[in-house]
Amino acid sequence: MRNLLFMLLLWVSGGALAAEGADTLEVARRLAGAGALQLALSHVEQSQPRDAAVSRWAEWEMLRLNLLFQLNRHADVLQRAGALPANMPAAPLREALTLATRAAVATAQGTLARHFAARVLWQLNPPAGEVKEIRLLVIESQVADRKDDDAFRSMLRFQQDHQPLDRGTATRFVEALLELGMAKEAVNWLGSLDDANPLKLLLRLRADLVSADAAVAQARAQLAKGDSIGYWQVLAQAATQQKNRALQIESLENILQLADTKHAQRLAAQAQDLWQLYLAAAQEIGNQNRLLMGDDLTWADFAARRLGTSPFESRALFAHLAQRGQTRETRHNAQLQIAFSLQTAKRELAALRLFQHAGLEVDAIDSQARYLLGAIAESRNLPAVALRFWQGLNTPPDIGAEEWQLRIAAAALRAGMMERAAAALKSVIGAAKALPAELAQRSVALAQEMLDAGKPDLANELFEALLPRVGAAQQRTALFGLGRIHESTGQWPVAADYYLRSALLADGRTPDTLALQARLFAALNLARAGYKDDARAQFEWLIRNSKDAAQIEIARRELKKLQPDHV
Repeated sequence: MRNLLFMLLLWVSGGALAAEGADTLEVARRLAGAGALQLALSHVEQSQPRDAAVSRWAEWEMLRLNLLFQLNRHADVLQRAGALPANMPAAPLREALTLATRAAVATAQGTLARHFAARVLWQLNPPAGEVKEIRLLVIESQVADRKDDDAFRSMLRFQQDHQPLDRGTATRFVEALLELGMAKEAVNWLGSLDDANPLKLLLRLRADLVSADAAVAQARAQLAKGDSIGYWQVLAQAATQQKNRALQIESLENILQLADTKHAQRLAAQAQDLWQLYLAAAQEIGNQNRLLMGDDLTWADFAARRLGTSPFESRALFAHLAQRGQTRETRHNAQLQIAFSLQTAKRELAALRLFQHAGLEVDAIDSQARYLLGAIAESRNLPAVALRFWQGLNTPPDIGAEEWQLRIAAAALRAGMMERAAAALKSVIGAAKALPAELAQRSVALAQEMLDAGKPDLANELFEALLPRVGAAQQRTALFGLGRIHESTGQWPVAADYYLRSALLADGRTPDTLALQARLFAALNLARAGYKDDARAQFEWLIRNSKDAAQIEIARRELKKLQPDHV
């Protein structure tokens, strides 16, 4: 509601930005600075001059490219950067091509990244700070293309030219070289790493400067102070050297739990690695304990008995059954055991990622496991993932049908699946003549979200359906929403009717915030509809009853406009 009042203040004052005389480019910049990236881009697309020779075109283009990059539209950045005019001023051209280099690195197009970087370095005479930035991007492109020797030589030259090397850059070099399997080369920057950084311990381990046993002891001591993916990576490397399957599984489960969501491909690879590790460990355990392939009952019994003493080995055995069990029932039971076991061990995100990348069709996963995995995704604000696991499931036995459909509606709405959200919400509304207060409140809130998401037609249908099925408190909100919808289409009398009905449903003698705002919006729409006496009555009521200085100021200003001699 605060946002609505803010927009109203802009409207009645003629727009704050316009009042300040701000030009359209500055407006777009302010929107971008406020985090409204898509809205700012829309302003750029509408207002940027078409002719590149026009004054300030380059400024517009740089804002556009920055917005596209922040929105992860890297392909668009590269396309526009490749078509920039050759006579573009040097400074914005350098900035644009540097941004294109970043976009090419982000999309693993190393050759293209180096092409743009070369133009900046050899044609545009960049200042020293920009030279450093571009050279680091070139190194990142070489690492991404796995040009091992080129990347290492570039790092050495960079260090030679930019001494002393800062700790952050040294850390980036070491991370890249370890990823390339060049631990001995990375030792060049060992002394530059922070002693508290787990990367230093990992490098010492990979370069045989510390034993696996000592690395495990140090990593465990640090993990006792709190989770760190870096120390789990140390443990994973030490476990590999020790051929300790249980520690390998423990480490990779925690790495999958803590991994950054920005790197989707890496996450998928880590999940696949964990599946392969489970299967390899299960094979070893089966051989050691003379478990016969195909004897699923014995494998399941053995896995269940190991759950308390060695949960990592137990999950490996269940993973074998989940992937290779002889019957659907066996596979489903094992899948549920893995998901539930990881959740119990507080690695629920690892469970979710494991099954996201299991290589299984969703209907091949146990239904109870799908309920659980969807709930994990829901709690982690991953609505599209939740819906994928919940697709086609019946209402869970411990949840009411209306509650389940509300959860489906909320997830679909937040995933941008508006039609699906509306269908689920309609099923809730149509299930009973009167909705309980809690369900009514959530249903109205979802309809509001749909309106805020730019779907007024769907929201209008839902609000109208909700009105006879909810109590007065929810009716007020629904009526206010209907007022917004009709105001947006220029139906001033209808909008005023809804707003005023919302205001009149307020309980008590002292009007609350919603009632006051509804009165104000009703008055404004009445004035626009030409119902001057009705509008005047509402403005005068506001002056008498509101304690909000901004509302009172607006009411007095609008009253003056309603005077006969007002021009």
